[in-house]
Amino acid sequence: MQTHLPVKHRQDRLPWYTIYPPVPQFSTTIGPEICEEWLKRVRTRQAISLYLHIPFCRSMCWYCGFPVSITRRDASIDSYLGVLREEISLVADKAPQQLTVSDVHFGGGTPNLMKPVQFVALMEFLRRRFSFPETATIAVEIDPRIFKVELAEALEAAGVNRASLGVQSFDPVVQNAINRVQTEEQIALAVANLRGHAVKGINFDLMYGLPIRR
Repeated sequence: MQTHLPVKHRQDRLPWYTIYPPVPQFSTTIGPEICEEWLKRVRTRQAISLYLHIPFCRSMCWYCGFPVSITRRDASIDSYLGVLREEISLVADKAPQQLTVSDVHFGGGTPNLMKPVQFVALMEFLRRRFSFPETATIAVEIDPRIFKVELAEALEAAGVNRASLGVQSFDPVVQNAINRVQTEEQIALAVANLRGHAVKGINFDLMYGLPIRR
């Protein structure tokens, strides 16, 4: 790592590398009419990828820069999933034919705040509105702190084959600094539950380079 870079750019407001195109290129000139035209131009044999954002968490991770809502009530999640289904239908209806999906990614927020029955129902709804080949990758982000075996069973039933676990750091000092405290045992149990329910593709989200004063 080039040690001069943090000093050089520490005052800069740089775009998140996980968002493309980056936020500075967002524009209000891209409206529903343009999106509809893009959908109409999708070729019959062209596979698409879907990203579904579940913007709810039980607590705030202090490093997070994504749109989230901290909630203790499931009613907010229920309402959001209803609106999400409407958006899915809008996209599917505007396409000239049933679109083929090669990849689905559930991000957040905390997608595993959904009840198992909600996750299965949402995937069934997606399969009704889009075409899924057997080779499709279906991935979900997981918070190991609240991951239960019942959801692992639902992921298997829904055909999920990849999971991304928000580990961030095993260092207790870093965990406290970012308000993301979790044990190695919680992470190991989540991995075991996923592997025991046909989710073979597993990766860890890790954080490095955070300046911590010890």
